[in-house]
Amino acid sequence: ADTQKRQVPAHEKVEVVSFLVDQGTIGEWALEGLPSDELSIQNAIMVTRSSRYALMVDPQGQANRWIKSREKARISENPTMCITTLAAKNLKDQIEFTMGEGLCLIIENVENEVDPMLDPVLDKQIIKKGKNLYINVSDQNMDYKENFTLYFTSRLPNPHFSPELSAKATVIDFTVTLKGLEQQLLGKLIGMEMKSLEDTLAALEED
Repeated sequence: ADTQKRQVPAHEKVEVVSFLVDQGTIGEWALEGLPSDELSIQNAIMVTRSSRYALMVDPQGQANRWIKSREKARISENPTMCITTLAAKNLKDQIEFTMGEGLCLIIENVENEVDPMLDPVLDKQIIKKGKNLYINVSDQNMDYKENFTLYFTSRLPNPHFSPELSAKATVIDFTVTLKGLEQQLLGKLIGMEMKSLEDTLAALEED
């Protein structure tokens, strides 16, 4: 390898997952409901590390359930404003509220396009005036907090997103594969076996 020729210290096999995230974080994701297979973990890394907002292809609803569990503290502050669809009549109000409060906004059931009104948000066209941050949405400067997060989920198994949308958001495919399903079932089986062993140990300690 080139690194060996140049005498640069390097592992022969670099695992991207272990390089980007530790086991503690993976454990937290599992507690939040993220499936334990490698593809789901890789997808979660992209959701949490990407500089662009996530657009998740999610026909089985696994990503949607995980995000709602992960964001339950912020969602609980105002569920009707934090979870919506593109067809919602008060979508503009929901954007303004969640951006201004630094909450999350989950837009469900996205098809092949999103409302152009969201383009400045997707592009993070942030305007700074003094100490305050704004994004101009539909000719209105809306307060923007840096901890605001936008998520899109699509139940379509094979969506045809436009090149423009794909460039503005991070498209992440949470579709369950056969290998992923095998890993998820194996993880659940191991969890059940460990629970059984813990119960047996507890019973022995009581005796």
